[in-house]
Amino acid sequence: MQAMQHPVFRRFWYPIVELSKLADGPQPFTLLGQELVLWLQADGTPAALADRCPHRQAKLSVDSRVVDGALACGYHGWQFGASGTCLFVPQMPELKPGSRSAAKPFACQARYGYAWVCLDENPLQDIPLLPRSADPAFRQIFEYAEDWRANFLRVAENSLDIGHVSFVHRATFGEEEKPVAPRLNVTPLENGVRFTCALPVANRSAQQRNLRIADTHTVRQVEITWTMPGSFQLQFTYPNGLVHAICGFATPIDDRHCRRIQFVYRSDSEADAPGEAIAAFDRSVAAEDRAILESCPADFPLDPGAEAHMILDRPSLVMRQVLRRLLRDHDPHADLAAHELGAADAFGMDAA
Repeated sequence: MQAMQHPVFRRFWYPIVELSKLADGPQPFTLLGQELVLWLQADGTPAALADRCPHRQAKLSVDSRVVDGALACGYHGWQFGASGTCLFVPQMPELKPGSRSAAKPFACQARYGYAWVCLDENPLQDIPLLPRSADPAFRQIFEYAEDWRANFLRVAENSLDIGHVSFVHRATFGEEEKPVAPRLNVTPLENGVRFTCALPVANRSAQQRNLRIADTHTVRQVEITWTMPGSFQLQFTYPNGLVHAICGFATPIDDRHCRRIQFVYRSDSEADAPGEAIAAFDRSVAAEDRAILESCPADFPLDPGAEAHMILDRPSLVMRQVLRRLLRDHDPHADLAAHELGAADAFGMDAA
């Protein structure tokens, strides 16, 4: 399946850029092939427009600036509000521009320190709920927002994959000579999948300091949730009670590229473990994943027979089942994946 062929993926909210980055000025981004420009309005809320000025089609993100909360095009200075309405034409200040002078707006919200965008007027679900975000016992640590040359669904699927830990992450917390194969307790969700397990991990020097656990090995109590299409939460609870809750997102640029965003909520304090040391370790883990995921193809097959599987892949198989249901129920171009949907039926994967 190529997600760019299926408009249903436009009906979800995706995080785009940190609000602190928008404080520096307008920022461009391409979401599912749609070029956008984002900026902060006078009240501090983000806004998003198609990145084309209706006057001469210059990109609104090029040499633009914010004037009294409006976006001023860098070409001729025309100013636009969040609704796309042209508010002011400097060369004709008395003019009240009409609809032909309007830019195309997109829904944009601030949540968790990021600007989120939905390309469709009728989103299928709200911005994902992050339970720890409202808990005063937890601090938030921003870790990274970087563009990967990887399919966003494969990145999301990787969060559900316990089997790769011993090999991909052998330099951080895995051990190749001790392949992990924990028992997974899998729970299908209406819009995703969740599983829990106990995961033995190596606890090397950097993590010994971050976790305040001196042992060379420890066990994570793991709870991982994927919410379609590109949001995932990984909560690790350690024997000393520390909770490390990763909030990860794969925002699709196109089938081949995504923006990988991650921040965490921690139940300790800066005095216990510096946020930058925590982020540095998690960035090392991400770099290991990135190297592998960027080698994978852009296609994300929904047909369960298209790739080999093992028992630890149960969460991934549920993920694909959820995506097949999404296409069947909501996508006007579901016929483009008909052969994959039909193959799944032949496997008996989507039986009621």
